[in-house]
Parts: sequence; C-alpha cells; structure tokens
Amino acid sequence: MRNVLTILVFALAVFSCQSAKDQYSIKGSIKGVETGKVYLQKLVDGQPQSVDTANVVGGKFTFKGKMEMPDIRFLRLNEQEYFAQFFLDNSSITVVANKDSLRNTKITGSPTHDVFKIYIAEMEKLSNDVKNLQDKYQSAMSMNNTEAAEKAKIDYQAMIDNNKVYTKNFVKEHSNSIVSAYITLYQLANQLDGAELDSITSKFAPEISKSEYVVKLNELVQEQKKTAIGAVAPDFTMNDADGKPIQLSSLKGKIVLVDFWASWCGPCRQENPNVVKIYQQYHSKGFEILGVSLDKTKEDWLKAIKDDNLTWLHVSDLQYWQNAAARLYGVNAIPQSFLLDKDGKIIGKGLRGEELAKKLSELFPN
Repeated sequence: MRNVLTILVFALAVFSCQSAKDQYSIKGSIKGVETGKVYLQKLVDGQPQSVDTANVVGGKFTFKGKMEMPDIRFLRLNEQEYFAQFFLDNSSITVVANKDSLRNTKITGSPTHDVFKIYIAEMEKLSNDVKNLQDKYQSAMSMNNTEAAEKAKIDYQAMIDNNKVYTKNFVKEHSNSIVSAYITLYQLANQLDGAELDSITSKFAPEISKSEYVVKLNELVQEQKKTAIGAVAPDFTMNDADGKPIQLSSLKGKIVLVDFWASWCGPCRQENPNVVKIYQQYHSKGFEILGVSLDKTKEDWLKAIKDDNLTWLHVSDLQYWQNAAARLYGVNAIPQSFLLDKDGKIIGKGLRGEELAKKLSELFPN
C-alpha cells in the first residue's frame, strides 16, 4: 500500500511539473493603484482585443493561462494607456509597474521576451542617435550650413544601413525564436527582395513554422516572387481621378515607374521633388510614371498631386492599405516603386533619388 501511495504521489508531482511548464502565470504589481482592472490583450486584424481580465487588489493582479506558441501581448490598465508590450510564453512572468511611469514597466521571467528585450534595447539606442542627427541636420539647415547638413544626412543613411545589417544578423542568430519571425515580418520584409527574405525565412526552426508570423512571411515570399527582378509586372487596371480606367500593360513600349505613395506619407512627399525632376528630364525620351495612391479621400489625393506638381498619370481606388494594386504587388510600406522596361518586365525595385536617376541615365544615354 505504501508503494502504491509513493507511486501516486510521484505521478502527481510529475503531472504538476508538466502542467506548470505548459501554462503561464503573470504576477503583477502597480505602485499607486489599489483597485481597478488590467486587460490582457492581443492584436486581431490590427485592433487590440481583450483575451483576459484581472482585478487589481491591493496593487496586485494575476493572470494564468496557456499559450500554444509564444506571441505578443499587451497590458492595459482600466481605460488608460497600454503599459506593457511583451512576448508571452508558458513561464512565470513578473510585471512591476508604477502608475506615474507606466512606460518604464519591468517584465521578467519570459525567455522569449528576454530575446526581444535585447533587440528593443538596440532599437532605442538607434532612435536616440537618429534624433541627434535630425537635430544636427535641422540646426545646420537653419544656419545655411549645407556642408554640415549633407554630412548629417550621410551619417543618418549610414546609421539606417547599419541597423538593417544588425537586424538581419540578429534574426539569423535567433532563428529558433519566434521573436525573429516577428522582427523579420515587421522590420525587414519591406526592405528585402524575395530571394533574401526566403533565405532568412527558410532557416527558421520547425517549431515556429506554424506561427502566424512565419505563415505571413511565406505568403510574402510567394508574393514577392511575382514581382522579382526579371518577372513580368502583374497587370492591373485602376481608375484615374476622372474615373477613366488606366491599364498598366497599355504603357508597354515605354520605361515605366509604378510609384506607390499617398498624400499622408511624409517620406513620399519628401521624395516627390526628386521624382518631378527626373520625370521632366526623361519623359520626352519615353519615360512614364504611373502613381498609385493609397489615399482614403479624393480631396487629399488631388491636393497632394497639385501641391507637389505631379504631372504624370495617377490612379487610386481610395482603399488605403487595401488598395488592390498594392495588395497585388505585396506592398506593405510606402514609398515603394517598380521600374519596368519597354516589355513590362521589372528591372528595378525601390529605386529613389540618385539610384533612380543613375538607372534612368543608363536606360536613356545621351
């Protein structure tokens, strides 16, 4: 009988250990808050959705549950601001917050989130460095010091390039972590061509292959193959401002830049003067631009065209990020462009400023 009891106790202990490993617990404290509610939320189609609610008692709250796979979660206090973004996995997590400085909330105990914190720390450093360079640029421009302004601009671009290299190395070094899939989807995907994105995605560990991030990345890889260099540009028809349909393939015989932009996109508007100059230089030689706007209102779209003096062809379905052409081309960030040869084949992607000017000078030699 004693042996049976011993075996039963041992079995229960093993079962308890296994159950603990398959569940998470979040124990939190918020200094300065005695009562209230904390909401555990996730994003569904880009919108926050509560998956659990905990009462705050004496400044403390607790969540328990199970994650099939680590994923991003958010904590919100009552109807106030979100005070934590973290990767939730099946582990014992501690959250320490202060009502007067919710942005400085500390989260410990999650191995997955520990990986994420390494990346976030580097990004915060980059953000500070970028702000310093922006201040230097603005200061130089205000004093008409073009040399200093140009140096700040070059340093800024170098910093962005270094960040891209760091991010790629980070996701490769942590290919077994879902954090890398998340970072690749939201930080790298719009900067890489299909082949390079595929080379990163294909090396993710099998255990994260079913995560929504890897699934979306694989879909992007397939989409980007359709718009790879050398591929025939996917054809589409969309109406211009007068309701007249323009078909991309009708422009064959010309060098065409399909330019995805919007009136609300700051970098797009900053790039427009360069595109205007290039268009004026090469249009008479057989260069055409088809601007595809991701605007939501016709008024904003037409005002930006007029204000920026964009005299080329323009189309839009005013569906914002659901723009049919943008979805067809896998565009998830703007500005984005595709340069087509006279046969409608893609010969350049994401060309801007001097890169675009250089490419066109090769296609239209004097």
